[in-house]
Amino acid sequence: IAVAISGGSDSTALLLLLLTKLSSHPRPPRVLALTVDHRLRPESAEESERVGALCRRLGVEHRTLVWGEQKPSSGVAEAARLARYRLLAKAALDYSAHVVLTGHTADDQAETHAMRSQRGEGPGLAGIAPATLFNGSVWFVRPLIGARRADLRAYLRARGESWIDDPSNQTPTYDRARIRKALLAGGAEAMIAATFTAAAAREALS
Repeated sequence: IAVAISGGSDSTALLLLLLTKLSSHPRPPRVLALTVDHRLRPESAEESERVGALCRRLGVEHRTLVWGEQKPSSGVAEAARLARYRLLAKAALDYSAHVVLTGHTADDQAETHAMRSQRGEGPGLAGIAPATLFNGSVWFVRPLIGARRADLRAYLRARGESWIDDPSNQTPTYDRARIRKALLAGGAEAMIAATFTAAAAREALS
């Protein structure tokens, strides 16, 4: 099993929860932790090293994947997302893994729903799927899609673990950062409920 971990609270909690779950498994699968360094910020290399140190402490194999291509002049966030999935899928297959776990949460659902609702109605309002098949070969699975970020951070604090806060999550030039700030003031629960309604409609249409 491959696990995408940026060092943020959501993905760090995901890795720890997975290891706890597998500790009682009679024949646990091997786990590979993957960090994507988009090279968009000067601190990203150091953050990847911090994730590597955490994985060594946990006894988990870790690899850093670098997005070394020239960055576009616009649409950087979308290009980075596509590059991230491509890099993760290739690394997983190189490891003979056909499953990559990611740390998307209910808060990410709310943000995604809010962003897409600004563009109109449609199946996309169902938000992020619990699992998607990438290029017909690798499943991206999101086991924490129903969890709240605040609960995951409380879990990490209880374990005495820290996490990395990505400053780009606070940069107002990014749509998601603006939406995240707005939802912190209220409305996240309503957005999460709306994604369930939209998901049920999409399933019925399918």
